[in-house]
Amino acid sequence: MHSSDNIIAIGIVTTLINIVITLVVILIMWNLQGPSSIRKVLGQLAAEEYLQEHHEQQCRGKETVPEAAIHFTGTEQTPFLDHSRGVLDKSGSFKSHPFAITGENWDETCDSWNICLSTQTSADLMFNIAKQAEMWEGPISVAVLTPDLDFTVAIIMMKYLQKCFPKMMTRVALHITYPRHLPPRYDYNEGEERLEYNCKQPESVNKEIVRRIRTRKLTEHIKLSPYPQNLLRNLARQGCPCEFSFTPDIDMISIPRMSKQLNEFVARNSTRECDRCAYIIPIYEIATSVKRNPKTKEHLKKLIKSGLAQRFHIKVFPGNQENSQLLKWEGDSDFKTLDVMYNITSWKEYWEPIYIAKATVPLFDESFVGYGYTRSSQIYEMNYAGYSWFMLNKVFLCHSGFQTKRQRSIIRKKQMRKNIRFYNIFKKVINARYTSEDEDDQHQDNAVD
Repeated sequence: MHSSDNIIAIGIVTTLINIVITLVVILIMWNLQGPSSIRKVLGQLAAEEYLQEHHEQQCRGKETVPEAAIHFTGTEQTPFLDHSRGVLDKSGSFKSHPFAITGENWDETCDSWNICLSTQTSADLMFNIAKQAEMWEGPISVAVLTPDLDFTVAIIMMKYLQKCFPKMMTRVALHITYPRHLPPRYDYNEGEERLEYNCKQPESVNKEIVRRIRTRKLTEHIKLSPYPQNLLRNLARQGCPCEFSFTPDIDMISIPRMSKQLNEFVARNSTRECDRCAYIIPIYEIATSVKRNPKTKEHLKKLIKSGLAQRFHIKVFPGNQENSQLLKWEGDSDFKTLDVMYNITSWKEYWEPIYIAKATVPLFDESFVGYGYTRSSQIYEMNYAGYSWFMLNKVFLCHSGFQTKRQRSIIRKKQMRKNIRFYNIFKKVINARYTSEDEDDQHQDNAVD
């Protein structure tokens, strides 16, 4: 037998041994822990196979990308991001690195502002950071999900944003989160010719970078994996050092001068004295045919009347903003200064207002992963915690495009069905927690010194 035949035979035997070992492990785990543990092991094996394949692609000379915004030395993939120092979430599924990239004026801006905008995004929607920073003049804390090569996308986009919008990006802090089994990778080649991107088209640039960097397998992974919205929201919000926080989604854009008006509003003694007050800012969907978002409430009302603007989620899930009483809000627009327009004393389940509150507000529950009830669960807890709700009179957020149920994928619908089951359990936990706290407080009040 030739030496090459010996090598082949040895390879076959080794493969068979590995298969037998794997089957034995699976059978043992099935007997001890059941099928859920099997799925976990198989998921880890798939992740390892995925990483190995992409590592081989990189070694074969896969398409390279421009130099990163951060200074990289040698040929290291992620020299500034030490994976061993990431912070694990409660589930142990994700790692986070707060303040991976911080604008040079971040500390100075935070010191002079009473309110901070916190938001979250995936790498393919980072162009919205430019839109947010254009309208919001204070500090902006952004958490970005960066599995595998999406980290490369995020770094290149940050370089682009810093180059094209240098002043705005000095007050932006970026935090990194990724699945534990898909750590960030930076695909870098010093010989790559630098690409020039159009500073007037952030969205097109973002799409082009994603097209160049993301592999089909990574795209499929992102499509099938639940997006950890609440983990990212908490990471971004906890990165805000200001007394008040504001947590819209990345594609909910402020109107001009809103940030300064809100900063002045929360600085008032009447606002600062209330620890459990939430000030609501309504959201409206703006038709894609409208080239520029409305700048004033009067302009918004005209768009509503002409059918070019509508309440957020009105066609998808009316309960999202139903309790905000927006018909009343839309009725008057003659306000010179930002103030409370009316109190909301009612509460309806599944309500998801965007609000401003002190940073001591309950965190988003990170057990909710994917889409569905991620915000309403927090509002439910705030209601139990005794928060009061106030509608602000003249500011609002704009979301591009009218949403319809047809736009929701089968995967998203499955996530929502899963989360509604968890939401019903969550309510019982919250009820028990706050009932127990109330009883403890009552016992303390009745205690004799």
